[in-house]
Amino acid sequence: MDNFIVSARKYRPQHFNTVVGQSHITNTLKNAIIHKQLAQAYLFCGPRGVGKTTCARIFAKTINCTNISKDGEACDTCESCLSFNSGASLNVYELDAASNNSVEDIRNLVDQVRFAPQLGEYKVYIIDEVHMLSTAAFNAFLKTLEEPPKHAKFILATTEKHKIIPTILSRCQVFNFNRIKAEDISNHLAYMAGNEHVTFEPEALHVIAQKADGGLRDACSIFDQMVAFTGNHLTYKQVVENLNVLDYDYYFRLTDAFISQRLPEVMVTFDDILKKGFDAHNFLIGLGEHLRNILVSKDTQTVALLEISETLKQRYAQQAQQCSLNFLLKALALISKTDVNYKSAKNQRLLVEMTLMQLCYLTASLEAEKKKDELNPELPSTTSAPQNQVASSPVKVNVLQEKEQKFATKPSVPFDQLKIRSSFSLNEVKAYQNLEPGANAPGVEAPAIKFVNKDVSNEEVISFIQKYAEEKLTQGARQLGTILKTSAVTFSNNIITLTINNETQKEQLSNVKQGFVDDIRKQLQNNLIGLEIEMSRIETQSKAFKPMDIFKAMTEKNPALLELKKRFDLEIDY
Repeated sequence: MDNFIVSARKYRPQHFNTVVGQSHITNTLKNAIIHKQLAQAYLFCGPRGVGKTTCARIFAKTINCTNISKDGEACDTCESCLSFNSGASLNVYELDAASNNSVEDIRNLVDQVRFAPQLGEYKVYIIDEVHMLSTAAFNAFLKTLEEPPKHAKFILATTEKHKIIPTILSRCQVFNFNRIKAEDISNHLAYMAGNEHVTFEPEALHVIAQKADGGLRDACSIFDQMVAFTGNHLTYKQVVENLNVLDYDYYFRLTDAFISQRLPEVMVTFDDILKKGFDAHNFLIGLGEHLRNILVSKDTQTVALLEISETLKQRYAQQAQQCSLNFLLKALALISKTDVNYKSAKNQRLLVEMTLMQLCYLTASLEAEKKKDELNPELPSTTSAPQNQVASSPVKVNVLQEKEQKFATKPSVPFDQLKIRSSFSLNEVKAYQNLEPGANAPGVEAPAIKFVNKDVSNEEVISFIQKYAEEKLTQGARQLGTILKTSAVTFSNNIITLTINNETQKEQLSNVKQGFVDDIRKQLQNNLIGLEIEMSRIETQSKAFKPMDIFKAMTEKNPALLELKKRFDLEIDY
């Protein structure tokens, strides 16, 4: 028990070929070592727990090895490697910039750079969390970083590359570390479990890998925690229970219920999830991820995007056959909309439940739309049909042309002249279908009316507008009635010109202009009548700008202000 070492330290890689999921970094560094093309400074960027500091230490160890292998790996047998493995190497200097971020700390580092290594060829300075350095410390470090002694190599590591000043970035070779894939993490955990004599279920390791979110150090810590909780046997059920991860069985059951439209089962399952302490928002996000995985599983080319076990991939493939593409797309859009509105909702549980209800009956609505489309198919256009299609079905095209000609010969009656009955007998319907061209339809009177534009005088227009204004005043539209009564009216060449007093009246009149013109045309029987609105050219009175002028203008409207001024002995600024 006293000799226990956490897995993140115990299984920390000691060679480039044991680094997990960063082959693009390790291959570049090994080639640089083999060809002796070492830069003076490197910047390692990436999320936490992906191997930045580990690669820096391996690099420092390898470049000082006296027996480097042909593939660019350290020998672990020479004096330099042994001292490094035991933690006694004087060629590696590690600095935590989070606690040593001042100019004085960088000055001490620069002073040490001048001394050559006693054993080995290079002295390596690893500065972790370098983004924590102050701006002054960065500037103090620039000259040494650009032109260090031949024996000095700098490796800077950070999780926040955007905080590094550009002058530092330009002096370093930048390596971007990726998040480690869940499959790679799971394989590494399986290797650790074999060495520790821990039995496991593959799904349990996949849950740990997904929970680690691309960080191998986090995965190792969770692994140690699960081993302490379950003993020497990791089961999927125990892992999801301890990590508070929602079992994927819930999502499979809910999706089956959606397809079968079993709403009571959906509501009971969601209530059970909430009773177990899971957050509704996290459940909603997980449901969206589940439906996305089903969508990805529908094509063999996209199955590789799933970072899950093979057993789970087969289960997703089976459910993907039961879900239509249209259902999945509409369901994902609905969940995405609910996700956006979740934080602003007053009753968040009701919002999620409403989404589940809509998902439950989404299949039924899609089937109803499909049946509706089948019952009401759109007639294809004969003019835009391809030639090969016309040639393959000449009989069908001829039938459509006959129907179009028959509809074209039906009597055309203006809508406002129709007298429509509410019901027709079956015989009348059949009679209408067999009408000859030019005959009137049953129940419809379509007299031939020729509409003539009458000549209108100026007096008729003014009289109509005055009556119209009176009607609007009695009907409650006082603003419109007042505008029309106070506006100057002129009529020339079928154009009515209303001269109004201000912009407010113009805006109010513009809102009802079309309806007003329609009423005039209908009443005066002239469709050529138009309306123009003009502003009055009468100059407005000049405004007072001085305080005394403003006060005089106010007292003219309210003489009591003078008494108020005298009583309180007020003064007016000039």
